[in-house]
Amino acid sequence: MTLPLIQGRNFNNELYNRALTSAYRVWVRLYDPDYALAREPDAWEKILRDPTICQAIEQRLNSVAARKWRIEAASDREEDSRAAKVMEELIGEVRQFQAARKILAGAIFRARTYAFIEGGHRLFTASEDVARTWWIPNRLRDVDRRRIRYVPIRTPTESGYDKITVVTELWSVAEEQYSPLKNPEFFVKVKYNDEEGRLSYGRGLMDSLYFYWWIKGVIWREGLGGLERWSQGIVIGKVDSLREGSASKTNQDVRDELYTSLQDMRARHVILMGKEDEVEIKDGGMAGHQMVTSFLKYADEKIIALVLGSALPFSGGSDGGGSYARAYVEENSAEQLVQFDRHKMDEDLTNSLLALVWRLNRKNFVAMGLGGARMPRFSSVQEKREDPQVAAAIITQMAATGLPLRLDEVYDKIGFTKPRAEVDDVFEGAITQPGVAGSEMPEGMEFTAPIDPTLKSTTTSGGSG
Repeated sequence: MTLPLIQGRNFNNELYNRALTSAYRVWVRLYDPDYALAREPDAWEKILRDPTICQAIEQRLNSVAARKWRIEAASDREEDSRAAKVMEELIGEVRQFQAARKILAGAIFRARTYAFIEGGHRLFTASEDVARTWWIPNRLRDVDRRRIRYVPIRTPTESGYDKITVVTELWSVAEEQYSPLKNPEFFVKVKYNDEEGRLSYGRGLMDSLYFYWWIKGVIWREGLGGLERWSQGIVIGKVDSLREGSASKTNQDVRDELYTSLQDMRARHVILMGKEDEVEIKDGGMAGHQMVTSFLKYADEKIIALVLGSALPFSGGSDGGGSYARAYVEENSAEQLVQFDRHKMDEDLTNSLLALVWRLNRKNFVAMGLGGARMPRFSSVQEKREDPQVAAAIITQMAATGLPLRLDEVYDKIGFTKPRAEVDDVFEGAITQPGVAGSEMPEGMEFTAPIDPTLKSTTTSGGSG
C-alpha cells in the first residue's frame, strides 16, 4: 500500500513556506509537513531501530500509559458519583486498554495518533442495577496516521468570498482510495503541537530525533571505516634504493613485491621479504576511536534529554557537589513531561471515548435516575509512591501548623484514592494510638492528621489497563 502524503524527497524550507502560504489556494489537499517523512517515507521505522532512541521512547510511553486509571466524577454530588462508577464499569470492558493507550501516546513522537472505537449493544448489569442493553466499547483499534489527510473544500457564497471547509479523509486499504471520514465521533484522536503552520497535522519529537539518528549514522559509517586502521595500525615498508636499475629487477618491481608481501601478512600473519627490506608497524592510536565514541555518547545524551527530559542515565554523578541538585532538577523536569502527557491523554479520552459512551447510553442513565448527572472524566493514576510513613509524617506536620490542606492532595500524597461517599465499598477499620491493643503502628509514631468525618477508612476499586 502506498500512502501518497509526501511530494518526494526534494523538500526544503523554502518549498514548504511557499506551500504553506498557498495551501488554501491550491484546493487540492493540505500536505503533511513532517520533516522526517518528507525525506524518507519509512523514516519512523528506521529511527526506531536505534537502540537508544527505541529504549527512551518505550520508557516515556510506558510512563504515560499508566497501568491504573479511574473515572472521576464531575462533582461531589451523589448523582455525579454514581454516574462515574457506572462509566468506570463500562470503560473497564475495553480489552487491552493499557496497550491501546500506549499506542495513542505515540502522538508525542508522531504528532498524531488515531484509534477507532469498536463496540456494540449487549445486556449488562451496571452498578448493581437491573440488566439493561448498553452500548459497550470493547476495543480501541489503531489507525495509522499516514492513512489520514486533510482536504480543503471551497464553497462559493453570495458575498463573493469562498467558504473553506477542511474535510478529513481516510485511505481505504480495500478500495485503494481516499474517502471522507465517516462517523468521526467513533475515533480517538491525540494531537501534539497543533500549530497553525502545521496545517492540522501537528508536530512530534520525530522531527528532532531524525537529525540525531541521521548524524549517528554518519558517525558510525566513519567509525567503521577507520576500524581496521585503529586495530591493526599502519604498516610502513622501506625499500633499498640502491637496488634500483639492477639487471634483474627495477625499484618498482621490488616495491610491488614488498606491497604484495605486506598484504599477505595482513591475511596470513606471515611475511617473506629480502634482508635489504625493512617493515615498520606504526600504532594506529585511539584518538579517532575516542572521538567517534565521544560523538556517539553526546548524541545519545541529547536523545535521552529530548525524549525523557533528563540525560542522567548517561551523565549522572560527575559534577561533584552539584550532582544532587542537578538530579533533583532533571528528575522533576522528566516528571513534568510525563504529567503533561498524561493530562493531554486524559483530556482526549474524555472528549472522545467517554463522550461517545455517555451519549450512546444516555437513556440508560436517565432510567437509573441519573438524568441530571454530568459527564465524568478520565484520569490516569499516578503510580509513583512515596514512603507512606514519610508522607504521613509530612501531612501530620503540615496539619499541626494549622495550614489547610486539600483532601484529594492528601490522598494522592499517601497513594490512595479518595472514596466516593455512599458509592464505594469501604474497609471498616480504625486508627489507634501506640500502646493500645491492636495497634500496628511503630512505637513512638503518632498520627493526628484530621480525618474526614463523612468518610470511612476505605479501599476503593479502580480500573486497570
